[in-house]
Amino acid sequence: MFENYSYKQKFHALIVIFFMLSITAYKRSFHTLFEVVSEYHMLSKKADDINKKAKNTGTLKNDVEYLDRIIGKEGVTKEMVQQGIIGFATTNSGASINDLKPIHDYPEADYHIITNQLDVTGNANQLLDLAYNFEKNFNYSRMVSQNFYTTKK
Repeated sequence: MFENYSYKQKFHALIVIFFMLSITAYKRSFHTLFEVVSEYHMLSKKADDINKKAKNTGTLKNDVEYLDRIIGKEGVTKEMVQQGIIGFATTNSGASINDLKPIHDYPEADYHIITNQLDVTGNANQLLDLAYNFEKNFNYSRMVSQNFYTTKK
């Protein structure tokens, strides 16, 4: 069958057949293998990113807890804070509430400030004890300033 062809023609035909088989093998086997390997690398990077983000959530939780301790609890309404202040002021010292100003709300682009003003009467020890207890034990918000004054009867 191949007696009429020279060795050179037979070799060229063999090379053509080899390339045809190589291309077919690449398309059927190796092409999908390379796709799977590249997808594996991509998914491994995504898994690493997810693991890094999962580690950061613990840090974020700690940061939120720290900020809650510094500036007060998150997710509490301003009315709940005011009621908490009233309840705390009346039960934690011998001082009594003389005047309660309305809630002052000051929204800005980057932050939101809500203030409550309270006028409390009592002796010096009662007022200092109340201020100390607000700083140490009241969790909804923080005291920003306090003024002491005396009135003559």
